[in-house]
Amino acid sequence: MPIRMTGLNSGLNTESIVAALMSAQRTKQTKIENKKTKLEWKQEVWSSLNTKIYDFYKNSLAKIRLQSNYRTKAATSSNTSKVTATASTSAATGSYAIKVNQIASAQSVVGGKIKGEVVKDEKGDEVLGTDGKPTYKAASSKSKLVDLMGADGTKSFKEGQQIKITTGEGSDAKTVYLDVDENTTVQNFVDKLTGAGLNASFDEKQQRFFVSSNKSGEGNKFTITSGVMSDTQQTASKELKDIIGYNKLSGSDKTKADNIMASLQNGTSVDDVIDQLTTIANNSQEKDVKEKATNFYTAVAKKEATKNLDADVRKELEIQEGTEPTEEHYVEYLNKKGYKIKDKSSYKDEAEYKKAIESAKDKYIEKKTKELLKTDDYKNKISNAVENGITEDMVKDEQLDPNNEDYAAQNFIFKNRIDRTLQINTDVEKAAKNYATEMPVEVPTDNGAALKSLGLGEITGVKETAADDTQMAVVAAQDTEITFNGAIIKSDTTNVSVAGLELNILSETAEGETVNISVTNDTSAIYDTIKDFITEYNSILKEMNKYYGADTAKGYDVLTDEEKEAMSESEVEKWESKIKDSLLRRDTTLSGIISSFRNNMMGTYTASDGKKYALSSLGITTSADYAEGGLLHILGDEDDSEYADKDNVLKKMLEEDPDTVMQVFTKLSDNLYQDLQKKMSSTKLSGALTFYNDKEMASQLSDYKKDISTWQDKLNDIEDRYYKQFTAMEKALANLQSQQNSLANLIGG
Repeated sequence: MPIRMTGLNSGLNTESIVAALMSAQRTKQTKIENKKTKLEWKQEVWSSLNTKIYDFYKNSLAKIRLQSNYRTKAATSSNTSKVTATASTSAATGSYAIKVNQIASAQSVVGGKIKGEVVKDEKGDEVLGTDGKPTYKAASSKSKLVDLMGADGTKSFKEGQQIKITTGEGSDAKTVYLDVDENTTVQNFVDKLTGAGLNASFDEKQQRFFVSSNKSGEGNKFTITSGVMSDTQQTASKELKDIIGYNKLSGSDKTKADNIMASLQNGTSVDDVIDQLTTIANNSQEKDVKEKATNFYTAVAKKEATKNLDADVRKELEIQEGTEPTEEHYVEYLNKKGYKIKDKSSYKDEAEYKKAIESAKDKYIEKKTKELLKTDDYKNKISNAVENGITEDMVKDEQLDPNNEDYAAQNFIFKNRIDRTLQINTDVEKAAKNYATEMPVEVPTDNGAALKSLGLGEITGVKETAADDTQMAVVAAQDTEITFNGAIIKSDTTNVSVAGLELNILSETAEGETVNISVTNDTSAIYDTIKDFITEYNSILKEMNKYYGADTAKGYDVLTDEEKEAMSESEVEKWESKIKDSLLRRDTTLSGIISSFRNNMMGTYTASDGKKYALSSLGITTSADYAEGGLLHILGDEDDSEYADKDNVLKKMLEEDPDTVMQVFTKLSDNLYQDLQKKMSSTKLSGALTFYNDKEMASQLSDYKKDISTWQDKLNDIEDRYYKQFTAMEKALANLQSQQNSLANLIGG
């Protein structure tokens, strides 16, 4: 905005004069702004009301128009400590006799106490207790199965044994296997149990295994057996695991491999899983190759870093060519680099001093090695090696320390990607076929002998009771079994669904005892549904009536900023509320919706008995007070003070003739539903799911904004013109003053 120098010659307050002139000009713009504000308020009112009407339409109204919501049934039990029941709409009314023969339970096993390894002294002799018997370490999740002791103090596991775990029955059965070797741990066994879908844990405090099905019922029982693989089976298993790099697999890949091998052992064709096994093997091999390549070039980088240390010391300390750096040179250089080797006298002897120097040198070389490995040169070397392989000659060319076993050539060499991929694909297929041939042959059972070290025995699902703390206890899986009106019904849970009833079985019935379930029409639930609908219907209609019949806001206009400053916040709010409440007064769109509510719900319907019914026939009426605007009341409703003392016709009809109530209410509410659906369909003036002309309002608002912008430009031009006119006047007065001064000077002179 330009700086205007006004009133210098005339002495007039030009800005006040222009402001007064512009105030009159802004009247038209203000009127448009007021229309825009009122339209925005009207949008807000309609948007809120639209949300409430639509929520009523899709919830309460949609629910009340469906006949299924009137077929509510109630179920009562003669003995709720034994059986409770709920009835669906499909349950037939009547009485049902139930006997509970047994209740579903999940299979569970509590193992006997076990022992870890025998405690031995420094000489390797067994440490005996005060009773003269060997003492044992406590077993943990890391304990190896081959080291565990049974109750009799003997080991029962050895390499080559296999544990078989089967859960479920029939087509739902799942079998997994754990091949035991010298490294198999307690945690491996627990993981295998959980992988089979069981709940399993080893309690280190109690020194026991706890295993259970995660579902009740006979169909969810499990078995655990053990056996000894034949030599050919052990060889087949070892070969396949070695080829796929089993021991180096991640937890998820190991689980995948276990599942694949289990499927082969259970008869799956090699062709069905060969691609999965090959992928696992290739991924494992590539990981191994990347590790070998990285290890090789780490050794190369370390050699380079060691060589660079000598060169850096020579350069930094300007050691003469041909002269070897001394210990003091290394100490001086490394101290400069921050490795802080203390003065020689601070160490107890020469050996400790030399050790400190070597430690600092190692740390320096390690740091420089890592820096070299981060360079593009070494990254490319590793990448090329992974692709093209590492040969024995490449290792020899780098002249790594031949006396260091870690630098032996066999630790690094591998073929190029194509050759090793072809080789492993061939090896996997061969090993998998051999495994599929050998393993489906039943592993000879040892009748659970190996499981003794786990405090377990052969678990076949049969109930077992422990005689002492060294033996396992088994709770057998069983189904719930009831006699329902003479028929035997079973379920794998304590919930039984039968004839539209949901039975919750809590306890077995005594010999000759019967629990009776009575099913009746639940009139109270239907009554509450109708009452809730009417409550919401009245709430929406009451709000619409309030807006439509609001007092006029004649004489109230949108407040200007100056007017708001002269009023308190509560006064401003009250003023604006008066305008907002009147925005839908006598609104034709609102009138149409109100009419739909009233006319449809006040209509009549011919029921299946040939008679015509209205809501009044069901004991639902409107008040004699016309000012209520058609609100509905249930005669005899205890929550309606005006009609609470009347006879409750609706309850009586629900008890005596519920079908008629259903027919009348669903028809009348459906009429309202269909009518509202039409009113909120998309048109040129309104969008879908909208009861008012939202598109038209948006268009009007856009026009108002354009008009306001146009008027603002026009007012700016008018204001500039006024200032130009006053500026011209000031210039004219200045010229006149100048002439007068000149004339006065001439006369005076």
